[in-house]
Amino acid sequence: MADTFIDLVEYARGLEDAIPSLLIEQFATESDVLMAIGFKIAKQGRNPFAREVELAGLAFRGINEDPEISHGQREEFQDMCYPISGLLEIDRVITNRYGEGRQIQEMRGQMKRGAAIWTDTFIDGDNATEPKEFSGLKARLVADSGGNIDGSTDDSRLLENGGTSGGDALSLSKMDLAASLVNGLSHILVSRRMLVKFKAAARDPSLTNNQITDDFESDLGRRVTRFAGIPFLVGYPPSKNNIFLPFNEVASGGGSAVTTSLYFVSFREDGVTGIHTQPPEIIDVGVTDRGVQNRDLFEWDTGITIEDFYAAMRLQSIKDAAIVA
Repeated sequence: MADTFIDLVEYARGLEDAIPSLLIEQFATESDVLMAIGFKIAKQGRNPFAREVELAGLAFRGINEDPEISHGQREEFQDMCYPISGLLEIDRVITNRYGEGRQIQEMRGQMKRGAAIWTDTFIDGDNATEPKEFSGLKARLVADSGGNIDGSTDDSRLLENGGTSGGDALSLSKMDLAASLVNGLSHILVSRRMLVKFKAAARDPSLTNNQITDDFESDLGRRVTRFAGIPFLVGYPPSKNNIFLPFNEVASGGGSAVTTSLYFVSFREDGVTGIHTQPPEIIDVGVTDRGVQNRDLFEWDTGITIEDFYAAMRLQSIKDAAIVA
């Protein structure tokens, strides 16, 4: 079915082949973003959809007065998929020395790296400057036509935390505002460094307007930090090659590149969701022509889409400081 909507972890666990099942599940679980977001099929790598531009009219009328005649208006959009792939080669002598477990270790490392790349692209991807990748949230969530970033208009998908050069300490009241501007808010994306500040804020009895909780969840067997009941996502575990949402942005007020952003998203099929032509594949493509190396291919034709214009929001200009009310 064209609109089949899947969870990558559930998909991986349903595979009969043990190795692809193990590796694709690891790929998904290496990133809490990949675990939380669903994916739907985009035929021929395209996901066409329409957004409301103008609603059909409806008004009170007088007795024997004709009803208002109007027509709704929708604008057509389309998001595309882009292939992410990697061909892993390992010398057959290494396999002979250490067994197939060594090859599996290398493949698991590839999954870890691939999850981080996809997750970073989900934020920073920009198809205008890099045609091989999809555009992420930063490129999509921008100010309205008037350049408003103060929260005064619903159509602006960009909100400044403060206008100071070098950014401002994260304000809980600005978080309240950002959250109120997203339909069906399900998750908030933050850096691990910011999550530490949220945990500290949850323990601060003097912080007013505080809706931050950091409670043990028996169902999950771990502590879960939330803002007004909405869980945080931090991308992926510490890695040598990647840092999720680092403090490397220039604030709206200018200054050095020392600030970060929070992303408020609604992960749902008609909100913020992933698209792909089919689920990820891991294929044993045999040995090289010389017979020296075994090769395995990971390939996935994928992208994202935001069908509901109001399904995501970016809060920018946050400096590295303790959270304030």
